[in-house]
Amino acid sequence: MNAALLEELSGLDGVEIAPSQWTGMPALWVDGREIVHAHDDWIEIRLTRKLITKLDDDRAAQRARTSDWVLVDAGERELIVELARRAVEANRGAH
Repeated sequence: MNAALLEELSGLDGVEIAPSQWTGMPALWVDGREIVHAHDDWIEIRLTRKLITKLDDDRAAQRARTSDWVLVDAGERELIVELARRAVEANRGAH
């Protein structure tokens, strides 16, 4: 995740930046739950299955049928920020 995107996402209400439990790189956390991290050219966002079933955007690929995570190309900055906002709300208090 590039520094500019990380800085923008860090401004979301209630998030903190800490190492990803999967990649060790900087990730977004809310209430002790990791919600956004990067894998090379992809950003992975924990939307929850409930929100994923309502999501109608081909730019966000569900990681697996039962997964809470979607993958978005790192170049889709506006979509990443929008989905990260949704992820913050969906995961707040969930842990």
